[in-house]
Amino acid sequence: MTQQETNPSPHPALRLRHTLRGHTGNVYRMALSSDGRRLASPSEDGTVRLWDTETGQPLRTLQHQGTPFCVAWSPDGRRLANSGGFGNRQVSLWEAASGERIRLLGWHRDMVNNFVWSPDGKRLASNSDDGTIRLWDLESEGAPRELRGHTGPVVGIAWSPYSRQLCSASVDRTLRLWEVESGETLRILEGHNGTVWSVAWSPDGRQIASGSFDRTVWIWAPETGRQQQVLEGHTERVVSVAFPNGGRLLASLGSDGRLILWRTDTWSEVMQVDRIGDVNWLSNLAVHPSLPVMAVPGFSWGEINLWAINFDLLRAAKTSASTVYVNAKAVLLGDSGVGKSGLGIRIAEREFRETSSTHGAQFWHFTADRLPALPSHIQAELTLWDLAGQPEYRLTHQLFLDDADAALLLFDCSDANDPFRGAPYWAKVLKKHAPEHASTAAPKFGYPLCDTAAPLRCHCIIY
Repeated sequence: MTQQETNPSPHPALRLRHTLRGHTGNVYRMALSSDGRRLASPSEDGTVRLWDTETGQPLRTLQHQGTPFCVAWSPDGRRLANSGGFGNRQVSLWEAASGERIRLLGWHRDMVNNFVWSPDGKRLASNSDDGTIRLWDLESEGAPRELRGHTGPVVGIAWSPYSRQLCSASVDRTLRLWEVESGETLRILEGHNGTVWSVAWSPDGRQIASGSFDRTVWIWAPETGRQQQVLEGHTERVVSVAFPNGGRLLASLGSDGRLILWRTDTWSEVMQVDRIGDVNWLSNLAVHPSLPVMAVPGFSWGEINLWAINFDLLRAAKTSASTVYVNAKAVLLGDSGVGKSGLGIRIAEREFRETSSTHGAQFWHFTADRLPALPSHIQAELTLWDLAGQPEYRLTHQLFLDDADAALLLFDCSDANDPFRGAPYWAKVLKKHAPEHASTAAPKFGYPLCDTAAPLRCHCIIY
């Protein structure tokens, strides 16, 4: 069932073409055919539905025993690859015209997260929670080549435009570049502070975009493996990235439904929609690489919205930075008597004074005018918490870490008997309870803010 909608557009460059209805469960990772005329949508209801994007009419329903999670079109549009989804490790090929399964390629050892067909149509790459990528040669019946190197589930994958390389994204917070013929790792791209959930390769092959649970999009140079740009603006996990308009634009989708489009020549933001649909971390943005068509989950269960994008209007848009509002929480951690309160007072009140041990917790609030290093388009507020370090408060204070954005773990370097007292415990608690996006850095040691007449005795590790 389809319905032509008349709802107002969330942006002048977007026009709602159709709302597709028929699924009776959540819609997962969708895919547009290479000609943009068909959309394949896997769903929690156990089906993959094929839709005509021009009319919005359903074309065919593919029935599955499991829950299909991802799907990919062959470059010629004749075949579909998909897996059974949760609890199903199969990799299968289907004939689009008949809706029949024509070949079972094989299995992974765990759930399959995604597929990508090589641009030349000769290979299919699949990635899995088993930490591997498998390359299936579609012109032979041989066993697939297995690419190993990631230390966590592989959740995103993209081919280079000329089918010679692959880029994979993983829960281990890295991306890897692979040489397809040899199966060797060419480069490891590191820098994200959270799971790297999505990846896209620009049509000209010069850039790779990665979206992460750390709420940022990074732009990489595949030739060197170096980060070129960090794009900020999302307030939740980035679950999907894509290069529409022939690579002139980059689109990113957050798990809260925020859609952002950026110009790739200046990396300036040209569109932001706070909530394009009912999106979650299993959703994606199905956008055609050159045609002005985009599919995203709708606002009701099982719905899909098809949007037309006005590329000319976006490229002509003024590129002033949009205001971003951020609320951040930082915590001072460590055992009693290591100097947390003194550091908090020094940061908040710009003075040093002797303090007694904190009981419970205290906090300081910083408004945007007290955070002068921020860019002008960011309006932020920071709350700095000082958590008492006595053993009787430890269990309670673990609850404070669930939504922390940064943590400073302090210890007393003047304690000759045990200078690292309590540090291993708090480091373990941080690793267990702090959210994945929480700010992380390599350990740094030194006297913090010791420009006072009475320097603090503590050292700190920044997390």
